[in-house]
Amino acid sequence: MTLQELGARLQQARERAGLTQDEVARFLETSRGQISYYENGRREIDLTSLMKLAALYGYSLHYFLEEPAKSSEGDQELLIAFRADGLDNDDLETIAWIKRFTRNLYELNKAGKEG
Repeated sequence: MTLQELGARLQQARERAGLTQDEVARFLETSRGQISYYENGRREIDLTSLMKLAALYGYSLHYFLEEPAKSSEGDQELLIAFRADGLDNDDLETIAWIKRFTRNLYELNKAGKEG
């Protein structure tokens, strides 16, 4: 996967989550410009930041790292609706935690059915 493909997935996931680059930058404790560089494929993103964004956006890490043909049903977006006027960093941390917890629960249930 190229940086441009990864960047396009990051941008699409952010937009589907209804978040701005400014909100994501605050969440990652970086600049909006850095988020733009990631989304345009102009800079590599470190694994820790990518893991945080995957949780925040409700996707598995595999969604951002694997080729489209290799993605599976479990790599689909996790949708959770929140209503708020402006999100602070605590709100974003809570959203990421809820999505990460829900995705892990889904994976555990899926593994239990397969085993």
